[in-house]
Amino acid sequence: MKMNKRVMIKRFKVLEKNLFKKVKDKRKNEIVLSNSDFKDGKLSFAGYNRIKQECEYIDYSEYIEIIMPKEYVADFKETLEKMVVNEATHIKKDTRKIYIYSILFFLIGALWFTIGTLFTIPVIKEITIVATWVFVWTALEKWFFEGNRLKKSKFNLFKILLAKVNSQ
Repeated sequence: MKMNKRVMIKRFKVLEKNLFKKVKDKRKNEIVLSNSDFKDGKLSFAGYNRIKQECEYIDYSEYIEIIMPKEYVADFKETLEKMVVNEATHIKKDTRKIYIYSILFFLIGALWFTIGTLFTIPVIKEITIVATWVFVWTALEKWFFEGNRLKKSKFNLFKILLAKVNSQ
């Protein structure tokens, strides 16, 4: 069944207006948890991931306020802390690995560059230049892009731990 284009546009505008009303009621630094974010009285993994995801859109300069049902407030901070410590440990290991690999790739690139200067055949010289470029670029990409992504994830975790917890 094909619907009229004008009718669809009108429906979309009404839907958009209703969504914006809901957004206006919610403050930008607020994360609201529901019963579905908890399992057996504790924060579930899905609830934890939801907090992390919503936290990414909150500026670093703002404190987060987490609002949840009253019955879960008592154990919330302890459960959250365990989850954050576990993830922060993995991030620390991954960061160390990334920095080691980036140094290793940079050294391999420098070695290729040195080997390239020894050759006089133009084709081989070009191949070593390309190999140098690939290894050095990979090193920089790992160091700056992947390292910064992990650093941002770690800061988000710490921002979550500093969140103010309130009940509904």
